[in-house]
Amino acid sequence: MDELFNSTFQYILLSFYGIAVFTAILFYGKYKHTVLKYFVWILIYTFINEVSAKYVYYWLEFNAIMYNVYNTVYFLYFFYVFWNFIKSKTYKKWIVYSVILFLAVTIVNVITINAFHESLLYSYITGACLIIICIILYYVEILSDSRVLHIKEDLLFWISIGLLLFYVGYIPIKISRSFFTTNMDVFVTLYNVQRALIIVMNCCFIIGFVWTKKR
Repeated sequence: MDELFNSTFQYILLSFYGIAVFTAILFYGKYKHTVLKYFVWILIYTFINEVSAKYVYYWLEFNAIMYNVYNTVYFLYFFYVFWNFIKSKTYKKWIVYSVILFLAVTIVNVITINAFHESLLYSYITGACLIIICIILYYVEILSDSRVLHIKEDLLFWISIGLLLFYVGYIPIKISRSFFTTNMDVFVTLYNVQRALIIVMNCCFIIGFVWTKKR
């Protein structure tokens, strides 16, 4: 029964990845004039990475390098997105400093572990925390100008909600699984919560693609 549940949950998860990609392509015309035009490729990359990682692990018994590369690309892309959307010069400088810090931690993390077989834990936590800070800066700025009047029609607003909900929920899970969790039942439960958070995040992306208006 547990194996059936796990398999079903995994297919549901992949379905949401696929729906997000399909919706991004379907409504591409709404946001193709912004830096979010590359987001569709990030979603396609995500879907391909998730599917192929399962097979790579089956054949090689490791796939950490795939996620390490993916997470690095993912974080750098969103630093770029928020740097472009945010107007404040001070906030832009903070994002540049965030990129420098993230890259420094990533380089040190790569040097100190075998990145082919182990997750870049410190790089991931640093990147996730810095993205949360970028999201907060973006919210602070849009709440203080006219963009707040059309916030529900702003694609980045919905993407940011999805990212925020996921990282706020997943960072404690990532830390717990890496340092504290030894019980397999707890590990499985945390993994299922992680997958639920991914589904919620993709739902936010999908809502954004549907509701957003071209500006």
